[in-house]
Amino acid sequence: MEARLLSWDDVTSAASRVAGKVKDTGYDVDVIVGILRGGIIPAMLIADILGVDNIGVMDIKFYQAPGVRRDRPYLKQPLVLPVHDMNVLVVDDVSDTGLTLQVALDIVSHHAPKSVRTATLYIKPWTRLVPDYYAELTDKWLVFPWNIWEYRRFEEKRES
Repeated sequence: MEARLLSWDDVTSAASRVAGKVKDTGYDVDVIVGILRGGIIPAMLIADILGVDNIGVMDIKFYQAPGVRRDRPYLKQPLVLPVHDMNVLVVDDVSDTGLTLQVALDIVSHHAPKSVRTATLYIKPWTRLVPDYYAELTDKWLVFPWNIWEYRRFEEKRES
């Protein structure tokens, strides 16, 4: 799969477009939940743009290496921030299969929020869950600035 190396400017631009879409719909976000690891930086950027102070995380693992997934995502770290009766925005970096986002949505919904919406910077054409807000559609393997060293190690192993 062809890789696309993203710059910090790409990321901040995508986060700004997503936050703009949230604002345009009038969704009043009380709390943002970022999916670790990849979703935490987009979550913080979107929270900063929207002026949201309440940020929580949960860790859901699915990928083992670029293009290599487990059978299904699993929860590694639960959500500990209260979201009961709040408007929640769940944020990840990309919705590839959509399974990680679906697990996060199910978990947050179990905590009885007032409402829950989803956002990612990017989506893939084959995703099973198109988030409520996203910046761009791509069919490339995305290498975010916070994953560059992981990607380089993977490439070195693949080439040897």
